[in-house]
Amino acid sequence: MSKSLSPAWPSQARWGLPLILFVLALGIRLIGIGWGLPNNVHQESYHPDESIIWISSQQVEPAKFSFTPGFYNYGTLYLTTLKIASDMTAAYTGGYDPKNPDTAWSYMARCHLAGRWLSALAGAGMALMVFLILRRFSSDVGAMFGGLLIALAPAHVVHSRFQTVDILAAFLLSVSAYFALKFLPSKLEEVKVTSDVKLAVLAGLFAGLSAGTKYTGILCLFTLYVAVFMARRPSAIKLSLIGTGAALAAFFLVTPGAILDNAKFMQDFVYEMKHTSAGHGLIFEGTTSGFLYHLSNLFFGIGFILTLAAMAGLGAGAFRKHAWALALLAFFIPYYLLIGRAEVKFIRYTFPLYLALGVGFGWLMGKAREKEGKWHIVVAAGILGLGGLEMGGLRGTALFTGWMASPDPRELAGKYLSGLDTTVGVVTDPWFYTPSIHPELGRRLIARPDIPFPVKTGYEPLDPLTMAMTKPKIDRYAPLDELGQRDLAHRTDWDIRLLENDKPEYVVISSFEGEGLDRLSRQSNLSPAAETMVKQSKEFMERLKTNYVIDRQFGPGGDELVHDMMYVQPTVWVWKRKATTG
Repeated sequence: MSKSLSPAWPSQARWGLPLILFVLALGIRLIGIGWGLPNNVHQESYHPDESIIWISSQQVEPAKFSFTPGFYNYGTLYLTTLKIASDMTAAYTGGYDPKNPDTAWSYMARCHLAGRWLSALAGAGMALMVFLILRRFSSDVGAMFGGLLIALAPAHVVHSRFQTVDILAAFLLSVSAYFALKFLPSKLEEVKVTSDVKLAVLAGLFAGLSAGTKYTGILCLFTLYVAVFMARRPSAIKLSLIGTGAALAAFFLVTPGAILDNAKFMQDFVYEMKHTSAGHGLIFEGTTSGFLYHLSNLFFGIGFILTLAAMAGLGAGAFRKHAWALALLAFFIPYYLLIGRAEVKFIRYTFPLYLALGVGFGWLMGKAREKEGKWHIVVAAGILGLGGLEMGGLRGTALFTGWMASPDPRELAGKYLSGLDTTVGVVTDPWFYTPSIHPELGRRLIARPDIPFPVKTGYEPLDPLTMAMTKPKIDRYAPLDELGQRDLAHRTDWDIRLLENDKPEYVVISSFEGEGLDRLSRQSNLSPAAETMVKQSKEFMERLKTNYVIDRQFGPGGDELVHDMMYVQPTVWVWKRKATTG
């Protein structure tokens, strides 16, 4: 046998490029990683899911071998890693003291940051895995192009700075695919040191860990199945079963509540399935089908040129019957069908697709580089795409990074209004989108000396706190009952009586509160809830424009950003009552 050109354990020189890629991807993700953390201006994260996930993670107690948090909208792996990170944070920086509830917010900020580091490392790790996969089927040039697609994808970078499950799940999925694709012959001759059984176990193990982070990760077993059959292993069925068994074992190991707390697990699992089928409020109502919507999510999250080139590479590889492409499509297609049929269409749902797209893009660039001549046009287009010719790649990442590293519009609006001896009206229940006029405003956690840990709540228990705020006062309109008490059960959003009866000096509106309403106002056959909300908001805005004028705008304005990218840069409008208005 000739000397291997791609040894099983690469030399130090061959680790240079992937190391550079990993450090670059991680470095980019660390810029702005402190965005929106609780501070002395706002007591909860500006990301609406972070506090929910963190509170749930605190129910896990690894030291007591207790891994049943009672929350199963996701698997338990990320909650467990977050709990361990939180315990380490408490050990080295101090934890939460129930006797002093105010310590909750600074402690949560430190824990959120630890969780974001987990996401950042996983995001950079996914870029590395794409590189390592491509190195076996393309050149180092192709591998670097594919890795850079992940490293510079704006949506992937932004979500790598969140304490959420999505990036870790996608990373673990990519590790599973890496081991599954090792069944296939490499472009270069290599020394085989890993047994088929071990590869099947590792591919299944990481598929199970991905599912234990986010349930859809289990679908990456399809990549393993296709890989072992296309590798013409005589024991393909046996290897598939071994991989499946390893995946199930890993899943139940990291999410034991599926067995030990089965009733609650099934309740949350079914809720999550129904939620994706029913929609997410009015956010996605009246939008195109998920198949088209997620295509636009890919264009926005990666870049138009990069997405088209990636699909072309993946399609060309499949057309030529390259096993790596067919194996990756074995996951890509059913997963795309799954999210395409859903009514909830967050951009983060597309992250598992980035694996195949990154590999397809890198393979195409590697091929174009090898062919030279006119094919250099393809390489040039890839470079322009990575640079962000049309707001993808580096340019889009730089834009969002600049926003995340700068003061948030909610902080700027809050600073503008804070301390004024006046009244500020809000059109919906204060939450993460509300300007930080007071540190407590928009909070959805309760921390008191009589409870051992902060607990999640709705708005109602916090209404007295909101109504007691001064300089400025906050007016969340609610009608009065027969006893003259605020009747929160009959409060509505966009209640015109806020303007007619209370007449606050200022009214603040966030782009999250008006999200989709303009689009829905131009459509027919709306749901009753959407029709009511569109009517109320239209009447409210007509009266607002009559009696008020825009005093300040904080944020970009213009077209709405994708919902879960708008987290980092909403627009806040401050309206002021006209001097001539009675």
